[in-house]
Amino acid sequence: MRSVVGRFLFFLVLLFPLFLSAKEQPADSLRNLIEAAKGKRKGELNLELANFYLSEYPDSSIYYAEKARAIGKEIGSHVLVIRSYSGAGEAYQKQNKLKEAIASYLKGLDLAEKHHEKSLAGTIYNGMGVCYFLMNDARKSESYMKRAAQAKKEANDYQYYALIASNIAGLQIMRQSFDESVKTLKEAEKTLRKNKQEHYLATIYNSLGAAYQSIQPDSCIHYFQLSLEYADKYKDYQAQMNAYQNLGDYYFSRKEYSAAISYMKQAIAVNEKRPEDSYKPALYERISALYDSIGDFKNAYSYKKLETESRKRIFSVEKQKEIEELEIKYESEKKEKEIQQNKQELERKNNQQNILIFLAVFLFLVAGFITYLIFQRKRIERQFEQDKLRLFENIFHEIRTPLTLINGPIQVLKQQKKYPEELELMERNSNKLIHLVNELLDASRLGKGNYKLHYTTGNPWEFMASVMDQFAAESKSKDIKIIRQLEETGENYSFPSNALEKILSNLLGNALKYSPVKSAITVLSKIEGNQLLLKVVDNGPGIPKKDQKKVFRRFFRGKHPESVSGTGIGLSLVKELVELAGGTIELQSSQYGTVFQVSIPLKNIRSGSVATEPHEIGIEPYGSIESEDIPVLLLVEDDSDMAAFSRSVLKDEFTIIHAKNGREGLELIREKLPDIVLSDVMMPEMDGIEFLKEIRSDELTNHLPFVLFSAKSSLESRLKGLQQGADGYVAKPFSPEELKLTIRNLFETLQRNKEAYHTSMHSGKTFEERIKSQNEYVNKVIACIIQKIDDSDYSVNELSDDLAVSRSQLHRKLAALTGFSTTNFIRMVRLEKAKDLLLNGDGNITEIAYKCGFNSQSYFTKSFTEHFGKSPSHLIENP
Repeated sequence: MRSVVGRFLFFLVLLFPLFLSAKEQPADSLRNLIEAAKGKRKGELNLELANFYLSEYPDSSIYYAEKARAIGKEIGSHVLVIRSYSGAGEAYQKQNKLKEAIASYLKGLDLAEKHHEKSLAGTIYNGMGVCYFLMNDARKSESYMKRAAQAKKEANDYQYYALIASNIAGLQIMRQSFDESVKTLKEAEKTLRKNKQEHYLATIYNSLGAAYQSIQPDSCIHYFQLSLEYADKYKDYQAQMNAYQNLGDYYFSRKEYSAAISYMKQAIAVNEKRPEDSYKPALYERISALYDSIGDFKNAYSYKKLETESRKRIFSVEKQKEIEELEIKYESEKKEKEIQQNKQELERKNNQQNILIFLAVFLFLVAGFITYLIFQRKRIERQFEQDKLRLFENIFHEIRTPLTLINGPIQVLKQQKKYPEELELMERNSNKLIHLVNELLDASRLGKGNYKLHYTTGNPWEFMASVMDQFAAESKSKDIKIIRQLEETGENYSFPSNALEKILSNLLGNALKYSPVKSAITVLSKIEGNQLLLKVVDNGPGIPKKDQKKVFRRFFRGKHPESVSGTGIGLSLVKELVELAGGTIELQSSQYGTVFQVSIPLKNIRSGSVATEPHEIGIEPYGSIESEDIPVLLLVEDDSDMAAFSRSVLKDEFTIIHAKNGREGLELIREKLPDIVLSDVMMPEMDGIEFLKEIRSDELTNHLPFVLFSAKSSLESRLKGLQQGADGYVAKPFSPEELKLTIRNLFETLQRNKEAYHTSMHSGKTFEERIKSQNEYVNKVIACIIQKIDDSDYSVNELSDDLAVSRSQLHRKLAALTGFSTTNFIRMVRLEKAKDLLLNGDGNITEIAYKCGFNSQSYFTKSFTEHFGKSPSHLIENP
């Protein structure tokens, strides 16, 4: 850990920009000054503009550096030319074009040495040291850094002397020379104090803290605190950020996570004051690791995502070989006479080197080819496995259709009460086939990673009892007693009902299959902590020890009598479902019987001690949970039996939330804002008609599709409901299919309206015509956004405040009417406006980006390209 801290500190200090710039001015002001300036002043202003663009637009920085160079050559100013080469080198370095960076640095170095410009030479030496560090050549990096430090010291340039001394110490720490690094830094401290340059001591103390962390850990805090003291005194945000980060890493190494996170957040806060560079992803990486160490995976993932996004924008790697060849070319030109004198010796060495390179390349190609073959083999095996699973799944789906056609007529014949025994036999075996096909389909989904857990809120013992009831007839026919020992707590829990049902069914089914007649099977369950412990014990022949590790493999079947049928899927399915739910399964078996013990995490709804999926207010036991992908239906019904039946009809297509009357329904709507409402008419406190009036009179809810269902089936009652704004009216008693189709068609109409709105965006109409909605509320939202369209800080919070609604209510309302989230809707309006401005030629790309609320041209270009499928420049060229 100590060595890691040292390397990380070195990396941060090393990338600090090492060229002096004048106070930054806006780009437009600098361009205006350049137009009026002449001679040397014009060249210096071009260098200032190059520095201005360095962080975010390195291509522009290179362009203005080259303009400054041309002016320097024209007026004979070698200083301007050297500085331009140095600035261009740093811009190439920002782009990770290390070959071009070294080429530019070497040209500037040649001039600096020729004209004895020690300070500029020191800057260039440092830049080359950075390049070699990025190429992982620490030896050359330290060599150039030492030259840079000496040059800056001789030029009395103490600011950069301090930074470079820290870089050298960092390299020494990397190669475990801690005493040498301390000596380097103490000498730098002495030099700075001697020359009364205390405002640069923050950097030195930061590096001293890193060095002492490896040899005297307790001393490092002292130096980090000293660094913070001087950084705060002289407003050195760079050193302040590094000190906070190093303190965070120190406490991380001591597992004092709270302090570590606090310092890391302070480092990130200071970093936000600076343009984006490689500090940002490094800090995100460290704080992500901290949250991961304490099990806060949500924050760990969030910062890891920020790190990845940042790295993609700022970091890439160039081939080291090409840069090495460029340096060799420079050195060979500089020492041409020496090379000529030793030509034969060099040729011999070069030949040897070429042979070694050829052998290395050959071995590399062979290794690469072998790796490629291995990769291809694995890819083909994975593809074959996926094709096999897809084939099985298609076959299983084909089998389900004739099974349905067999099972349906059986139900019709049972109603006629003829041949009851034969029909019961047919139904039982038909259900066995359906169960087998469903089990095979589940195994296929698990194999492809498509199986989803469905969490249910309720009493898990009641749920398990209902599953065990399904085996009553089979156990009775075999004269096997199922003993239930369920230690109920009387509390409700959240549990994966679909997985628990299949786990218990398979374990109990296996026990019945292998247990002898007139034996007993015991099912035990209890809660320990936040775990549901389930144990199934039978008196069967047991599983041989050699097969006990194989029984969980898919399609494995041990040696059993021919009378015992099976597919070898059940136990593998059980194990995969248990692991998917985050639980464990154990097996104990002997000649006297078998015990399977399963542990599954639960959430106690009262205590909330284990994080699981969220549940909505008003959901009955075994109801659906709210999902972003499933529309939410509010069911308002005072009769509990009718509510339960309606929920059973609709639960496969909607997330159901339930209220007992119109007043409770209004409270749930204000809290949850569902996608559709199904309400009874005759209810206590507030009936369905009054409830409908309240919804239609509220601007936030008047868009909701609303269906009435009632025993009042007369034409007059139906017309009254429709006149008040109901979208549908279903009379009781109703056909389940009629209810499902009525609600489904309403929801599909809502989806078509969203699609029509999206389609209008691609028309050739004007901006105002394209984004105009048929819904007045959406148009009101659009008006608020347009009014503040040039304000880059205008976001969801400000929009929801202007509309006097909560963020969640605004999100669900916009998503229901347009299909856009609030954030994406704001961005869509900005981009559609930008499109018209670009086509009308109302400014360049940067100006239009700012007019439409984007404070970064790169982010504007990225968003524009994602939205329209073409970049702004391409739109202008090909409207």
